[in-house]
Amino acid sequence: MPKVFVQAVIRSENTYRVVIDGQQRIKAILSFLNGDLKLGKPYTGEFENLTFDQLPSNIREEFLSYKIDINEIRNAPDDVVRDIYSRVNKYTVALNKQELRRADFPGEFLKLSEELAREPFFDEARVFTVANSRRMGDVEFVSELLALLLEGPQEKRERLDDFYQTYMEWDSEKRDSVKNRFVGVLEDFRAIFQEYLNLAKSRFRQKADFYSLFAAIDECRVSGGFLEGKPLEYLRADFDFLDDETAPESDVRLLSHYAVLCVSQGNSLSSRRWRRDFLKHFLHGTYFQEPPSLEGIASFAEILIDRYTPPMCQPGYQECPVCGLEIKDYSDENVFLTWHKSDPVYQLNNALFIHQECREAAAEEFFLWNRDTETLKLPFEE
Repeated sequence: MPKVFVQAVIRSENTYRVVIDGQQRIKAILSFLNGDLKLGKPYTGEFENLTFDQLPSNIREEFLSYKIDINEIRNAPDDVVRDIYSRVNKYTVALNKQELRRADFPGEFLKLSEELAREPFFDEARVFTVANSRRMGDVEFVSELLALLLEGPQEKRERLDDFYQTYMEWDSEKRDSVKNRFVGVLEDFRAIFQEYLNLAKSRFRQKADFYSLFAAIDECRVSGGFLEGKPLEYLRADFDFLDDETAPESDVRLLSHYAVLCVSQGNSLSSRRWRRDFLKHFLHGTYFQEPPSLEGIASFAEILIDRYTPPMCQPGYQECPVCGLEIKDYSDENVFLTWHKSDPVYQLNNALFIHQECREAAAEEFFLWNRDTETLKLPFEE
């Protein structure tokens, strides 16, 4: 039997239920129980033409034990009720997974998801389309971001029901802590993209990119990093570059790889983790005002080498800042990537290659890495 949808409305501490879909089924069942209907065609068998009270007791008990699947929506606005009725009855459009969650798991997790989905930031950034919001796609995506804050990146949306059920009741202090953490990440989005960049026109408004950057920003904040009072022009320049150059067909292999993961495995756990960690390299130098990890430096070197030596084009020109000679060989044996010690932040766009032979002369002004312990193997090197 198809689901029955009802709306529960609480008035004067009493609960009243209104049937949204399934009234004919319910009336038929009640009429049979009251003896107003007999078992007739298309039914045929030993109980044909009998009323309910004429059935054997074990059959009556079996009938009464049958479980009807019901979705109950509590205190839903009239427009939501009308929309559900129209799609189920007039247009025969089934309720999607998030619309069913709204009925199955009312509680604090749902309330917070709906509250945060109304943040003006999402309208400003055009993260959600009108059609997406109409069918609660905005609430579902915010739920995924909340799950990310609670337990890290998740495999697609497979465990969202668990979060809805676990946090139907939620300690208010812990709930507010997660809410403030969520809003804090949005504030950092604003700080990075306002004025210089337009998030609404960038790739980072797309859900796969947004999820990855949201996760990366949150990890930096949780680890003690922050943006307040930092010069942001270098960080913004990096994200401007990422926005322009990231595409499956990009000559920069890491950016091509990132773009492919956003499309072909956008919601998989491994893809989400890789993209988060990749974007953290670009945040670290400003959030913590220190050079990125050796893995981050290797990624930056890979990107810059691809940028300076694109296939089918003349190589870009760069001088070694120590000796002033042009760098022609970007192998690890010939150059290393670093930053000037006086730099306020350490981003891709202010990183420099220096000849290995100039290493000793560079020691006073530039950061040096311990060649005995560093492993700057490039991400795509075998």
